[in-house]
Amino acid sequence: MKLEEIASLINGEVQGLPPETYIVSIGTDSRMVDRGGLFFALKGENNDGHNFIRQAINNGAIGAVMHNRLPYPGIIVKDTTDALFNLSSGIRERYPIPLIGVAGSSGKTTSKELIYLVLGRKFRVIRSEGNQNTQFSLPIMVFKTPRCEIAVAELGIRKPGDMNLLARITRPTTVVFTHLDREHMEFFGSFEDVIREELSIIEEIDGLKVIYNRDDENLKNLNGTSYGIESDSDIRGFSIKVHSEGTSFRVMYPDGEVFEVNIRAFGRHMVEDALAALAAGWVYGIPSELAIKALESFMPIWGRMEPVKLSNGTLVIFDGYNANPLSMKRALETVSSLDFNRKLYILADMLELGSETEAAHRDLGYMLKYADGDIILIGESMAITHQILGERSIHFKDLALALSYIKENIYKYDMVLIKGSRGMKLERIMEAVQK
Repeated sequence: MKLEEIASLINGEVQGLPPETYIVSIGTDSRMVDRGGLFFALKGENNDGHNFIRQAINNGAIGAVMHNRLPYPGIIVKDTTDALFNLSSGIRERYPIPLIGVAGSSGKTTSKELIYLVLGRKFRVIRSEGNQNTQFSLPIMVFKTPRCEIAVAELGIRKPGDMNLLARITRPTTVVFTHLDREHMEFFGSFEDVIREELSIIEEIDGLKVIYNRDDENLKNLNGTSYGIESDSDIRGFSIKVHSEGTSFRVMYPDGEVFEVNIRAFGRHMVEDALAALAAGWVYGIPSELAIKALESFMPIWGRMEPVKLSNGTLVIFDGYNANPLSMKRALETVSSLDFNRKLYILADMLELGSETEAAHRDLGYMLKYADGDIILIGESMAITHQILGERSIHFKDLALALSYIKENIYKYDMVLIKGSRGMKLERIMEAVQK
């Protein structure tokens, strides 16, 4: 995209560069900017991007978007944050390719990756990278959409008003709802507020196509294309089998055709994510056989029920990216269904639950009472779980205290589940036991 077109979309003034200069990408991190890219100098609570313009240019940026008139090439605007949002919404209006937004409390990233694989069998598709799902990271993907035929974006909310902003930035044509659960509760007054925030995108976007998980109590009454396991859905999964190599299931399409599917990932929740992708494929005309082949090419994502074999043969399922009551329940159900003799559960705090924290960790204790294995609990909130379990579990206040014990004992087990919120830094366990 030419600099002059960007300037017109953000109502800015070009400075120190020819207006026809071609910009290959945009970025908000001076350390990660692409060569030939445009750096947006955003001002946050703790840092001002204007202090890093020189670094961005040294790293290959062709210029910067600034709201201070500094001696650097680029574009001068009134406010760089508004400019970033306006650029994204302007591109979506000017180049309106289909864009699928993936929303919900859990399963978003995996569903996004599976949808990307399925749509890639027919279209030139782009997706939001990794966990880039905020108002500051999604415009980086949107900038590249004019070169593609379809896009998939993960929509992550943390506080009231986020969905409105994400809708403005991405202007989705389709939304996929995964699951709604108690997450980021410290920013919301109640779970009902979370539900309203997630579903508000339907009111924000006219003509929005909806794909939804009909098994979810909070989604079952939506209109659109449904998927599920227990409900009478348009795309329905059944005959689920979790085994040492992954998960197999059968799927029935709206036309009555039934197919066998095998994915290299563990758990019933992975079937739900796969069904979401098959539903998206159905809506966008991907032949069933091609969609299923795409699913079967999937490789597990880091930190999401990721299988890792230790040197002695112990199978570790590492799920250290995210944790809330629903995802914790699913992980425990998956592990309990696997046929291993000696199991170990290493579970850490579920963060960002606000007023729900105590109840969630107490309920987890009751859930674990009859778990078929040994239990190690890590974190301040897990002390609540430990009180319920008593001698049934071992509790460590923090990970540093737990590491030496885990490293000494983990190899005694055939299978180990490691799960907790990203802030608990459970990857340190993997680093310790893989040395």
